[in-house]
Amino acid sequence: MPMAKIDELLRSCTLRVVTSAGAGTGAFVAPGLVLTCDHVVQAAREGGKEVTLHWSGREIPGTIVECHPNPFPDLALLEVALTDHPCMLLDREVELGDPLYAFGFTDQEPGGDSVTLDYEGPSLRPDELHKLKTGQVRPGLSGAALLNRRTGCVCGVLKATRDRGSDLGGRAIPVDAVFAAIRGLEERQQRFHASHRTWLDCLAPDQRQRREPGSSPANPFLGDSRELIGRDVELRRIFEKLRTGNHCSLVGMPGSGKSALLQAIRWSISAELGWPEQSVVWINFRTIQTLTELQEAAVAQLGGQRATEWRSLLHAKPLRLLVLDDLGGMDPRARGLGMRRWLRGLDDGFRTKLLAVCNERLDVLFRKDDPTRDSPLAGIDPVAVELAPLTAADCMRLVAHRLAGTGLDPDDCADLCREPQQPKALLDRCAVRFEELRGSDPHLPHSDRQ
Repeated sequence: MPMAKIDELLRSCTLRVVTSAGAGTGAFVAPGLVLTCDHVVQAAREGGKEVTLHWSGREIPGTIVECHPNPFPDLALLEVALTDHPCMLLDREVELGDPLYAFGFTDQEPGGDSVTLDYEGPSLRPDELHKLKTGQVRPGLSGAALLNRRTGCVCGVLKATRDRGSDLGGRAIPVDAVFAAIRGLEERQQRFHASHRTWLDCLAPDQRQRREPGSSPANPFLGDSRELIGRDVELRRIFEKLRTGNHCSLVGMPGSGKSALLQAIRWSISAELGWPEQSVVWINFRTIQTLTELQEAAVAQLGGQRATEWRSLLHAKPLRLLVLDDLGGMDPRARGLGMRRWLRGLDDGFRTKLLAVCNERLDVLFRKDDPTRDSPLAGIDPVAVELAPLTAADCMRLVAHRLAGTGLDPDDCADLCREPQQPKALLDRCAVRFEELRGSDPHLPHSDRQ
Protein backbone atom coordinates (compact mmCIF):
# COMPACT_ATOMS: atom_id res chain seq x y z
CA MET A 1 0.00 0.00 0.00
CA PRO A 2 1.29 3.52 -0.75
CA MET A 3 0.83 4.67 2.82
CA ALA A 4 3.05 1.85 4.13
CA LYS A 5 5.77 3.12 1.82
CA ILE A 6 5.25 6.66 2.99
CA ASP A 7 5.71 5.78 6.67
CA GLU A 8 8.81 3.78 5.79
CA LEU A 9 10.12 6.73 3.81
CA LEU A 10 9.43 9.05 6.74
CA ARG A 11 11.44 6.79 9.02
CA SER A 12 14.30 6.79 6.53
CA CYS A 13 14.33 10.62 6.68
CA THR A 14 14.49 10.65 10.49
CA LEU A 15 17.60 11.11 12.63
CA ARG A 16 18.39 10.96 16.35
CA VAL A 17 19.77 14.28 17.57
CA VAL A 18 22.13 14.01 20.55
CA THR A 19 23.71 16.74 22.69
CA SER A 20 25.36 16.72 26.11
CA ALA A 21 21.96 17.51 27.65
CA GLY A 22 19.99 14.70 26.05
CA ALA A 23 18.45 13.54 22.79
CA GLY A 24 15.64 14.37 20.46
CA THR A 25 14.57 13.81 16.87
CA GLY A 26 15.11 15.54 13.53
CA ALA A 27 14.41 14.89 9.86
CA PHE A 28 16.06 15.71 6.54
CA VAL A 29 14.23 18.64 4.99
CA ALA A 30 16.63 19.53 2.13
CA PRO A 31 19.99 18.18 0.93
CA GLY A 32 22.41 18.36 3.85
CA LEU A 33 19.86 20.05 6.14
CA VAL A 34 18.08 18.61 9.19
CA LEU A 35 15.07 20.25 10.86
CA THR A 36 14.48 19.85 14.59
CA CYS A 37 13.30 21.86 17.60
CA ASP A 38 15.55 24.54 19.01
CA HIS A 39 15.08 23.28 22.56
CA VAL A 40 16.53 19.91 21.45
CA VAL A 41 19.87 21.58 20.59
CA GLN A 42 19.70 24.52 23.02
CA ALA A 43 22.43 23.17 25.32
CA ALA A 44 24.81 22.73 22.40
CA ARG A 45 23.96 26.15 21.00
CA GLU A 46 24.49 27.94 24.29
CA GLY A 47 27.59 25.95 25.24
CA GLY A 48 29.22 26.01 21.84
CA LYS A 49 29.34 22.22 21.85
CA GLU A 50 28.82 19.66 19.13
CA VAL A 51 25.58 18.10 18.01
CA THR A 52 25.81 14.44 16.98
CA LEU A 53 23.28 12.94 14.60
CA HIS A 54 22.62 9.21 14.29
CA TRP A 55 21.30 8.05 10.93
CA SER A 56 21.40 4.77 9.05
CA GLY A 57 23.89 3.24 11.48
CA ARG A 58 26.26 6.23 11.30
CA GLU A 59 27.28 9.03 13.64
CA ILE A 60 27.36 12.36 11.83
CA PRO A 61 28.48 15.72 13.28
CA GLY A 62 25.93 18.48 12.84
CA THR A 63 26.38 22.25 12.76
CA ILE A 64 23.60 24.59 13.88
CA VAL A 65 23.13 27.04 11.01
CA GLU A 66 19.84 28.63 12.01
CA CYS A 67 17.78 28.80 15.20
CA HIS A 68 14.45 30.33 16.22
CA PRO A 69 14.26 29.97 20.00
CA ASN A 70 11.72 28.36 22.27
CA PRO A 71 8.85 28.89 23.07
CA PHE A 72 7.88 29.82 19.50
CA PRO A 73 8.56 28.86 16.85
CA ASP A 74 11.21 26.67 18.55
CA LEU A 75 12.97 25.53 15.38
CA ALA A 76 16.58 24.78 14.49
CA LEU A 77 18.24 23.91 11.20
CA LEU A 78 21.36 21.72 11.27
CA GLU A 79 23.85 21.20 8.47
CA VAL A 80 25.55 17.86 7.82
CA ALA A 81 28.16 16.72 5.30
CA LEU A 82 25.69 14.51 3.45
CA THR A 83 23.57 15.07 0.37
CA ASP A 84 22.61 11.55 -0.72
CA HIS A 85 19.55 11.00 1.43
CA PRO A 86 15.74 11.25 1.19
CA CYS A 87 13.88 14.35 2.35
CA MET A 88 10.43 14.62 3.86
CA LEU A 89 7.79 16.59 1.94
CA LEU A 90 6.29 19.50 3.87
CA ASP A 91 2.74 20.70 3.24
CA ARG A 92 0.54 23.16 5.11
CA GLU A 93 -2.73 21.27 4.73
CA VAL A 94 -4.34 19.75 7.81
CA GLU A 95 -8.01 19.42 8.74
CA LEU A 96 -9.92 18.56 11.90
CA GLY A 97 -9.71 14.85 12.65
CA ASP A 98 -6.84 14.10 10.26
CA PRO A 99 -4.94 10.92 11.27
CA LEU A 100 -1.27 11.64 11.94
CA TYR A 101 1.88 9.56 12.36
CA ALA A 102 5.30 10.34 13.84
CA PHE A 103 8.48 8.40 14.42
CA GLY A 104 11.23 9.39 16.84
CA PHE A 105 13.69 8.37 19.49
CA THR A 106 12.09 8.44 22.93
CA ASP A 107 13.46 8.08 26.43
CA GLN A 108 11.87 4.63 26.66
CA GLU A 109 12.74 3.48 23.11
CA PRO A 110 15.98 5.23 22.09
CA GLY A 111 16.24 2.95 19.08
CA GLY A 112 13.09 4.49 17.61
CA ASP A 113 9.37 4.32 18.27
CA SER A 114 6.12 5.18 16.48
CA VAL A 115 3.08 7.13 17.60
CA THR A 116 -0.27 7.85 15.94
CA LEU A 117 -2.33 10.90 16.81
CA ASP A 118 -5.38 12.85 15.65
CA TYR A 119 -5.47 16.55 14.79
CA GLU A 120 -7.76 18.27 17.26
CA GLY A 121 -7.41 21.81 15.89
CA PRO A 122 -5.25 24.90 16.42
CA SER A 123 -4.41 26.37 19.80
CA LEU A 124 -5.75 29.92 19.57
CA ARG A 125 -2.92 31.51 21.52
CA PRO A 126 0.15 33.48 20.39
CA ASP A 127 2.10 30.42 19.24
CA GLU A 128 -0.87 28.83 17.37
CA LEU A 129 0.42 25.27 17.68
CA HIS A 130 -1.38 22.22 16.31
CA LYS A 131 -3.20 20.48 19.16
CA LEU A 132 -3.02 16.68 18.98
CA LYS A 133 -4.86 13.92 20.86
CA THR A 134 -5.07 10.12 21.33
CA GLY A 135 -1.36 9.38 21.29
CA GLN A 136 1.45 9.17 23.84
CA VAL A 137 4.10 11.81 23.13
CA ARG A 138 7.20 10.83 25.12
CA PRO A 139 10.37 12.89 25.75
CA GLY A 140 12.69 12.50 22.78
CA LEU A 141 9.94 12.92 20.18
CA SER A 142 10.54 16.69 20.05
CA GLY A 143 11.55 17.57 16.51
CA ALA A 144 9.86 14.55 14.94
CA ALA A 145 8.11 15.09 11.61
CA LEU A 146 4.32 14.79 11.81
CA LEU A 147 2.94 12.91 8.80
CA ASN A 148 -0.62 13.62 7.75
CA ARG A 149 -1.84 10.21 6.60
CA ARG A 150 -4.68 11.77 4.61
CA THR A 151 -2.44 13.94 2.44
CA GLY A 152 0.74 11.82 2.61
CA CYS A 153 2.79 14.90 3.54
CA VAL A 154 4.35 16.30 6.70
CA CYS A 155 2.12 18.96 8.28
CA GLY A 156 4.15 19.86 11.38
CA VAL A 157 6.99 19.22 13.81
CA LEU A 158 6.29 17.70 17.23
CA LYS A 159 7.22 20.10 20.00
CA ALA A 160 5.67 19.09 23.32
CA THR A 161 3.62 16.52 25.17
CA ARG A 162 0.34 17.22 26.92
CA ASP A 163 1.01 14.37 29.37
CA ARG A 164 4.01 12.09 28.92
CA GLY A 165 2.42 9.31 30.96
CA SER A 166 -0.82 8.96 28.97
CA ASP A 167 -2.25 9.15 25.47
CA LEU A 168 -3.51 12.70 25.99
CA GLY A 169 -1.47 13.81 22.99
CA GLY A 170 0.83 16.75 22.32
CA ARG A 171 1.42 19.93 20.35
CA ALA A 172 3.22 20.56 17.08
CA ILE A 173 4.67 23.49 15.16
CA PRO A 174 2.69 24.05 11.91
CA VAL A 175 4.44 23.95 8.54
CA ASP A 176 3.27 27.54 7.99
CA ALA A 177 5.48 28.58 10.89
CA VAL A 178 8.37 26.50 9.56
CA PHE A 179 8.27 28.16 6.15
CA ALA A 180 7.85 31.62 7.63
CA ALA A 181 10.77 31.20 10.05
CA ILE A 182 13.26 29.51 7.71
CA ARG A 183 13.35 31.67 4.63
CA GLY A 184 14.00 29.90 1.38
CA LEU A 185 13.09 26.47 2.72
CA GLU A 186 9.83 26.26 0.77
CA GLU A 187 11.70 26.88 -2.49
CA ARG A 188 14.36 24.30 -1.58
CA GLN A 189 11.62 21.79 -0.93
CA GLN A 190 10.01 22.47 -4.28
CA ARG A 191 13.30 22.14 -6.15
CA PHE A 192 14.26 18.91 -4.38
CA HIS A 193 10.97 17.09 -4.90
CA ALA A 194 10.72 18.29 -8.50
CA SER A 195 13.95 16.44 -9.29
CA HIS A 196 13.71 13.59 -6.74
CA ARG A 197 10.34 11.87 -7.11
CA THR A 198 10.73 9.20 -4.43
CA TRP A 199 8.21 10.76 -2.06
CA LEU A 200 5.74 11.76 -4.77
CA ASP A 201 5.83 8.27 -6.28
CA CYS A 202 4.85 6.80 -2.90
CA LEU A 203 1.63 8.81 -2.74
CA ALA A 204 -1.75 7.24 -3.37
CA PRO A 205 -3.46 8.42 -6.60
CA ASP A 206 -5.73 10.92 -4.81
CA GLN A 207 -2.79 12.27 -2.82
CA ARG A 208 -0.63 12.58 -5.90
CA GLN A 209 -3.37 14.42 -7.80
CA ARG A 210 -3.29 17.35 -5.39
CA ARG A 211 0.53 17.48 -5.48
CA GLU A 212 1.54 16.82 -9.09
CA PRO A 213 2.16 19.83 -11.34
CA GLY A 214 -0.01 18.23 -14.03
CA SER A 215 -2.92 17.55 -11.71
CA SER A 216 -4.63 20.90 -11.18
CA PRO A 217 -2.15 22.77 -9.00
CA ALA A 218 -3.35 25.68 -6.95
CA ASN A 219 -2.89 29.13 -8.39
CA PRO A 220 0.40 30.20 -6.72
CA PHE A 221 -0.82 33.78 -6.35
CA LEU A 222 -3.88 32.96 -4.28
CA GLY A 223 -3.77 33.61 -0.55
CA ASP A 224 -2.42 36.41 1.58
CA SER A 225 1.20 37.43 1.33
CA ARG A 226 3.18 35.36 3.82
CA GLU A 227 6.52 36.52 2.42
CA LEU A 228 8.41 39.34 4.08
CA ILE A 229 9.76 40.96 0.93
CA GLY A 230 10.72 44.63 0.75
CA ARG A 231 10.01 45.34 4.43
CA ASP A 232 13.53 45.27 5.91
CA VAL A 233 13.55 49.03 6.55
CA GLU A 234 10.22 48.94 8.37
CA LEU A 235 11.32 45.95 10.47
CA ARG A 236 14.51 47.75 11.45
CA ARG A 237 12.61 50.94 12.37
CA ILE A 238 10.23 49.02 14.64
CA PHE A 239 13.07 47.40 16.56
CA GLU A 240 14.90 50.73 16.81
CA LYS A 241 11.83 52.37 18.37
CA LEU A 242 11.34 49.54 20.87
CA ARG A 243 15.07 49.30 21.64
CA THR A 244 15.16 52.99 22.62
CA GLY A 245 12.16 52.62 24.94
CA ASN A 246 9.45 54.12 22.75
CA HIS A 247 5.99 53.02 21.80
CA CYS A 248 5.48 52.05 18.17
CA SER A 249 2.60 51.93 15.71
CA LEU A 250 2.59 49.86 12.51
CA VAL A 251 0.14 51.27 9.96
CA GLY A 252 -0.84 49.79 6.64
CA MET A 253 -3.89 49.35 4.48
CA PRO A 254 -5.42 45.85 4.22
CA GLY A 255 -3.18 43.68 2.06
CA SER A 256 -0.01 45.63 2.82
CA GLY A 257 1.65 42.74 4.67
CA LYS A 258 1.15 43.72 8.31
CA SER A 259 0.57 40.11 9.37
CA ALA A 260 3.76 38.86 7.71
CA LEU A 261 5.75 41.66 9.32
CA LEU A 262 4.21 40.94 12.71
CA GLN A 263 5.20 37.28 12.41
CA ALA A 264 8.77 38.31 11.64
CA ILE A 265 8.76 40.49 14.75
CA ARG A 266 7.42 37.61 16.85
CA TRP A 267 10.16 35.24 15.73
CA SER A 268 13.07 37.66 16.14
CA ILE A 269 12.10 39.82 19.10
CA SER A 270 14.13 37.85 21.64
CA ALA A 271 17.25 37.90 19.47
CA GLU A 272 16.88 41.57 18.52
CA LEU A 273 15.95 43.01 21.91
CA GLY A 274 17.10 40.37 24.39
CA TRP A 275 13.67 40.26 25.99
CA PRO A 276 12.36 36.95 27.34
CA GLU A 277 9.27 35.63 25.58
CA GLN A 278 7.20 35.82 28.77
CA SER A 279 7.71 39.60 28.92
CA VAL A 280 5.78 40.13 25.67
CA VAL A 281 1.99 39.69 25.42
CA TRP A 282 0.11 39.48 22.12
CA ILE A 283 -3.51 40.66 21.91
CA ASN A 284 -5.78 40.46 18.86
CA PHE A 285 -8.75 42.80 18.94
CA ARG A 286 -10.83 40.62 16.66
CA THR A 287 -11.79 38.76 19.85
CA ILE A 288 -11.72 41.60 22.41
CA GLN A 289 -14.85 43.65 23.09
CA THR A 290 -14.51 44.94 26.66
CA LEU A 291 -11.86 46.07 29.12
CA THR A 292 -12.45 42.92 31.19
CA GLU A 293 -11.83 40.73 28.14
CA LEU A 294 -8.65 42.67 27.38
CA GLN A 295 -7.39 42.22 30.93
CA GLU A 296 -8.34 38.53 30.92
CA ALA A 297 -6.41 37.95 27.69
CA ALA A 298 -3.31 39.64 29.10
CA VAL A 299 -3.58 37.83 32.44
CA ALA A 300 -3.96 34.44 30.73
CA GLN A 301 -0.67 34.92 28.85
CA LEU A 302 1.04 35.99 32.06
CA GLY A 303 -0.05 32.77 33.77
CA GLY A 304 -2.98 34.08 35.78
CA GLN A 305 -6.65 33.14 35.93
CA ARG A 306 -8.78 36.25 36.56
CA ALA A 307 -8.84 39.75 35.10
CA THR A 308 -8.49 41.26 38.58
CA GLU A 309 -5.02 39.71 38.92
CA TRP A 310 -3.41 41.94 36.30
CA ARG A 311 -1.86 44.43 38.73
CA SER A 312 -0.24 41.85 41.00
CA LEU A 313 0.97 39.85 37.99
CA LEU A 314 2.60 42.88 36.41
CA HIS A 315 4.41 43.63 39.65
CA ALA A 316 5.70 40.05 39.78
CA LYS A 317 6.30 39.54 36.04
CA PRO A 318 7.43 42.73 34.29
CA LEU A 319 5.68 43.20 30.96
CA ARG A 320 8.06 44.83 28.47
CA LEU A 321 5.73 44.95 25.48
CA LEU A 322 2.05 44.60 24.68
CA VAL A 323 1.43 43.91 20.98
CA LEU A 324 -2.01 45.11 19.89
CA ASP A 325 -2.98 43.46 16.59
CA ASP A 326 -6.04 44.53 14.57
CA LEU A 327 -6.41 47.54 16.82
CA GLY A 328 -9.05 48.90 14.45
CA GLY A 329 -11.36 46.28 15.89
CA MET A 330 -11.45 48.13 19.20
CA ASP A 331 -14.69 50.04 19.83
CA PRO A 332 -13.96 53.66 18.80
CA ARG A 333 -16.52 55.02 21.26
CA ALA A 334 -16.84 55.17 25.05
CA ARG A 335 -16.49 51.43 25.69
CA GLY A 336 -13.22 51.40 23.83
CA LEU A 337 -12.06 54.60 25.51
CA GLY A 338 -11.83 52.73 28.81
CA MET A 339 -9.54 50.18 27.15
CA ARG A 340 -7.38 52.91 25.62
CA ARG A 341 -6.97 54.64 28.95
CA TRP A 342 -6.00 51.37 30.62
CA LEU A 343 -3.45 50.59 27.92
CA ARG A 344 -1.92 54.04 28.10
CA GLY A 345 -1.67 53.77 31.87
CA LEU A 346 0.50 50.66 31.65
CA ASP A 347 3.46 52.80 30.64
CA ASP A 348 3.02 55.15 33.59
CA GLY A 349 2.61 52.36 36.12
CA PHE A 350 4.75 49.55 34.74
CA ARG A 351 6.82 51.01 31.86
CA THR A 352 5.07 48.69 29.45
CA LYS A 353 5.46 49.74 25.81
CA LEU A 354 2.81 49.28 23.14
CA LEU A 355 3.15 48.05 19.57
CA ALA A 356 -0.10 49.01 17.87
CA VAL A 357 -0.96 47.39 14.53
CA CYS A 358 -3.76 49.03 12.57
CA ASN A 359 -5.01 50.17 9.16
CA GLU A 360 -5.02 53.89 10.01
CA ARG A 361 -2.94 56.24 12.15
CA LEU A 362 -3.97 56.26 15.80
CA ASP A 363 -5.06 59.91 15.77
CA VAL A 364 -7.42 59.10 12.89
CA LEU A 365 -8.57 55.74 14.20
CA PHE A 366 -9.84 57.13 17.50
CA ARG A 367 -10.89 60.66 16.50
CA LYS A 368 -14.27 60.10 18.20
CA ASP A 369 -12.63 60.16 21.63
CA ASP A 370 -13.22 63.15 23.92
CA PRO A 371 -12.93 66.16 21.53
CA THR A 372 -11.61 68.41 24.31
CA ARG A 373 -8.36 66.41 24.55
CA ASP A 374 -6.29 63.94 22.60
CA SER A 375 -7.16 60.26 22.56
CA PRO A 376 -5.05 58.30 25.08
CA LEU A 377 -3.29 56.54 22.19
CA ALA A 378 -3.16 59.40 19.67
CA GLY A 379 0.31 60.69 20.54
CA ILE A 380 2.19 57.56 21.58
CA ASP A 381 4.05 57.34 18.26
CA PRO A 382 4.17 60.68 16.40
CA VAL A 383 5.92 59.17 13.36
CA ALA A 384 4.28 55.82 12.66
CA VAL A 385 5.93 53.02 10.72
CA GLU A 386 3.79 52.98 7.58
CA LEU A 387 3.82 50.22 4.98
CA ALA A 388 4.19 51.96 1.64
CA PRO A 389 3.59 50.09 -1.64
CA LEU A 390 6.38 47.71 -2.63
CA THR A 391 8.85 49.01 -5.18
CA ALA A 392 8.75 47.61 -8.70
CA ALA A 393 11.88 45.57 -7.95
CA ASP A 394 10.32 44.07 -4.81
CA CYS A 395 7.14 43.31 -6.74
CA MET A 396 9.21 41.23 -9.15
CA ARG A 397 10.89 39.48 -6.21
CA LEU A 398 7.49 38.58 -4.78
CA VAL A 399 6.29 37.21 -8.12
CA ALA A 400 9.46 35.14 -8.54
CA HIS A 401 9.03 33.80 -5.00
CA ARG A 402 5.45 32.68 -5.69
CA LEU A 403 6.40 31.05 -8.98
CA ALA A 404 9.41 29.18 -7.61
CA GLY A 405 9.12 25.48 -8.42
CA THR A 406 6.20 25.92 -10.85
CA GLY A 407 8.35 26.01 -13.97
CA LEU A 408 6.70 29.28 -15.03
CA ASP A 409 8.65 32.38 -16.02
CA PRO A 410 8.27 35.45 -13.75
CA ASP A 411 8.65 37.58 -16.89
CA ASP A 412 5.10 36.57 -17.80
CA CYS A 413 4.01 38.95 -15.05
CA ALA A 414 6.74 41.56 -15.50
CA ASP A 415 4.33 44.14 -16.96
CA LEU A 416 2.25 43.90 -13.77
CA CYS A 417 5.27 44.86 -11.65
CA ARG A 418 6.21 48.16 -13.27
CA GLU A 419 4.45 50.32 -10.70
CA PRO A 420 4.77 50.29 -6.90
CA GLN A 421 1.84 48.52 -5.25
CA GLN A 422 0.82 46.70 -2.11
CA PRO A 423 1.45 42.91 -1.95
CA LYS A 424 -2.20 41.82 -1.99
CA ALA A 425 -3.09 44.04 -4.97
CA LEU A 426 -0.13 42.62 -6.90
CA LEU A 427 -1.01 39.02 -6.04
CA ASP A 428 -4.63 39.54 -7.10
CA ARG A 429 -3.54 40.87 -10.50
CA CYS A 430 -1.04 38.06 -10.97
CA ALA A 431 -3.66 35.45 -10.00
CA VAL A 432 -5.83 36.66 -12.88
CA ARG A 433 -2.84 36.59 -15.25
CA PHE A 434 -1.98 33.04 -14.16
CA GLU A 435 -5.49 31.84 -15.01
CA GLU A 436 -5.32 33.61 -18.39
CA LEU A 437 -2.02 31.89 -19.18
CA ARG A 438 -3.39 28.56 -18.01
CA GLY A 439 -6.44 28.99 -20.22
CA SER A 440 -4.46 29.85 -23.35
CA ASP A 441 -1.58 27.38 -23.02
CA PRO A 442 -2.54 23.70 -23.55
CA HIS A 443 0.65 22.64 -21.75
CA LEU A 444 -0.39 24.35 -18.53
CA PRO A 445 -2.83 22.44 -16.28
CA HIS A 446 -6.29 23.84 -15.76
CA SER A 447 -7.79 24.89 -12.47
CA ASP A 448 -10.31 22.79 -10.58
CA ARG A 449 -12.42 25.85 -9.92
CA GLN A 450 -15.77 25.94 -11.67
